Amino acid sequence: MNKILIILVGLSFSISINGQVNDFSPDTSFVNPYKSRLVKNSLLISTAVVLAFTLDKPVNNWMNDLAGSTGGGFTDVANALGEKTIILPALGATLGISYLIKEEQLQHTSWNAIKAVAVTAVATELIKISAGRARPFLNEGPHSYHPLSKADEYKSLPSGHTSLAFAIFTPYAETYSRWIYIAPASVAFARVYKNKHWFSDVVLGGGLGFVSGWIFTHHPQKNIEVTSNSVIVFF
Repeated sequence: MNKILIILVGLSFSISINGQVNDFSPDTSFVNPYKSRLVKNSLLISTAVVLAFTLDKPVNNWMNDLAGSTGGGFTDVANALGEKTIILPALGATLGISYLIKEEQLQHTSWNAIKAVAVTAVATELIKISAGRARPFLNEGPHSYHPLSKADEYKSLPSGHTSLAFAIFTPYAETYSRWIYIAPASVAFARVYKNKHWFSDVVLGGGLGFVSGWIFTHHPQKNIEVTSNSVIVFF
């Protein structure tokens, strides 16, 4: 099953991204550096995910010990930053404010976050259903999988809270300040602390959200074509 998961990780980063322009001789001076950075980031994240699978049990044990001593209040707040009923309205409000104050950079960044959320949400749900990984609180161990299960208890991989948080905050972090990454990183910590996810769940979720947000922020062309199995979506 681990081999299947590694393949899924690879597939999640194999979607082809192509800028769309009308000129037959476009300026591609920024394309190669962009692709180089994208490949580097994807390889680093893929490696981190694979390594995270080997640390699931020890990290879970450490977090269980830590949960009995401190951190409850902080993790409650951090968990809320990945809760869709809270963070999505906040994103919508930010977009609305950007138009009210006529701040173009904030408008552009907010739209990038919305696009990243849409792509990440689809990828996250597909992997959750395909893997059917048992959540740690079920005490079935990190290698318990029930593919195609509809039960929430078997939708541990990847962490939806973490993928959502990174998808939303990455465009703002890349545009304004990378200190903003503290917010989604806190969500990842909280999900493991609360025994809702394994360590590899949050690493994969964070990777999915980060890559989506990074692509929409740094792509050298304004319009992006996402192709997969002959389905084409323009952003």
